[in-house]
Amino acid sequence: MVRTRVKICGNTRVEDAVMAARAGADAIGVINVANTTRYISLEEAKLIFESLPPFVSKVVVVTLDGMSVEAVAGRIELIEATGADCIQLHGAEPVELVAEIRKMVKKRMAIIKKVGVGSGSNSDKRECLEHAIAYENAVDAILLDTASGGSQIGGTGKKHDWRISRAIVEQLNKPVILAGGLNPDNVADAVAMVKPYAVDVSSGVERELRIKDEDRVKRFIEAANSVHARL
Repeated sequence: MVRTRVKICGNTRVEDAVMAARAGADAIGVINVANTTRYISLEEAKLIFESLPPFVSKVVVVTLDGMSVEAVAGRIELIEATGADCIQLHGAEPVELVAEIRKMVKKRMAIIKKVGVGSGSNSDKRECLEHAIAYENAVDAILLDTASGGSQIGGTGKKHDWRISRAIVEQLNKPVILAGGLNPDNVADAVAMVKPYAVDVSSGVERELRIKDEDRVKRFIEAANSVHARL
């Protein structure tokens, strides 16, 4: 089993992002979705990214559904200017738009698409798998997050049925990132069961809303890495 990568998301402060990188995070994420609890501007994102050491991936989380192609193109240019090397699409972007975004990126910026995972019924499992397969050829990775059913885009602290995530990992040929309700106490079990390419955490390593906890970040990364160490 290849070592599972770790993304620490929802960063709002330079000091938190630097701390997570020093603790061993493979990727640092920021959320640029208006009216969400961990929103920061692209100017703030640029400052965070400029503070990071080499070889740490820089991810901007956005929602681009409901926008014209021209507006999306303008937004992509602004995201590229932050120094991001990954864009995470966390809205209801249709496959056709994601394919257009793939053409828009001027430099090689990886595209991650979120697929919401529900309660675990057979219909949920089938629908999630169909969505993941539909996006597979247009993106570099699929992120599986707990379906919120509201305006919140991740960071809910709620788990989903990991059996669905494991089935998707087994059937997709692209990397799968596992998110949703992960924390230092359950991430090792999640990695062992799902075997994702990477795990993604935000609220699970916070001291308070928008502020990361150094001890939780370190314990999360150590726990995620411990599964590979045991094999």
